[in-house]
Amino acid sequence: MSIRVLAIINPTSGKGNITEHIDEIKKNLKEQNMEVNVQLSKKEYNAKRIVEENIKDTDLILVCGGDGTFNEVVSGLMDLNIKDISIAYIPMGTTNDLARSLDMPIKDISITKTLLKSKARILDVGKFNNNRYFCYVAAFGVITDVAYKTSQKAKNKYGRMAYYMKAIKELIRIPTYKVKITFDEEELEGEFIYGGISNSESIAGFKWFNREEIDLADGKFEAIFIRKPKKLSGYFRLLNDFRHKDYMINRDFVYFKANKITISTEKKVDWTIDGEYAGNLNLVNIENCNKAIELAVCEKDTK
Repeated sequence: MSIRVLAIINPTSGKGNITEHIDEIKKNLKEQNMEVNVQLSKKEYNAKRIVEENIKDTDLILVCGGDGTFNEVVSGLMDLNIKDISIAYIPMGTTNDLARSLDMPIKDISITKTLLKSKARILDVGKFNNNRYFCYVAAFGVITDVAYKTSQKAKNKYGRMAYYMKAIKELIRIPTYKVKITFDEEELEGEFIYGGISNSESIAGFKWFNREEIDLADGKFEAIFIRKPKKLSGYFRLLNDFRHKDYMINRDFVYFKANKITISTEKKVDWTIDGEYAGNLNLVNIENCNKAIELAVCEKDTK
């Protein structure tokens, strides 16, 4: 019996040339006795709808797109409470944070030649206010809006450099937010310029953690909140500690691990999940859905 593959392709991801490889993808999969149903995801939340409409005739989902497209596919499976369908992923986006944390080949169509030899990785998924999901990060504050405010045209032309150019402009003004954080029966308050709850080594193209510190299926998130330094020297210390991934000795960093976290802010703030806008909110409840999805991680074809 052949394996039925739902290939969801975002034609605008990365440099916008993935559609040139559709025939190659079909050929590679058919040579492995796979039936291929190709669907193009052309607008926001479209990949989620594609999953919902095609899941009954699917054994495996192949995602060709960026972090946002992957998030939509995972969200579709989570809403349907389906855990027995694996996701194979060809990262075609600008930053591909989740893929970098898993050492996956980036923008490499050749992995479709060896899809049957892929290795299963079980991953946690984050639930965001009971109606959204995230695969690697939910965040607010400085620079978190860079991904969705950078135009697709700029991303296609300049790649990751487009994010860095936008980030430099954002650093000109750094607002602070009065925040109350509750986790594992603990509570803290303060004024922060950034808050991030993640399950990834890389966030927004930057390496935040050492790989040995991150377990993508341990049922806990890594949470970092950053206070605004009182002096200019404090910013240099922040950057130095960030470079060394040392968040425990600097009082401007609050770092902990937890599986349930509630964040309330005095005023509404813009949130992002997996690099996409998630709303202007003053109360967010985050829960770790332990070992929620299975990712078929493919190795690069060396033939």
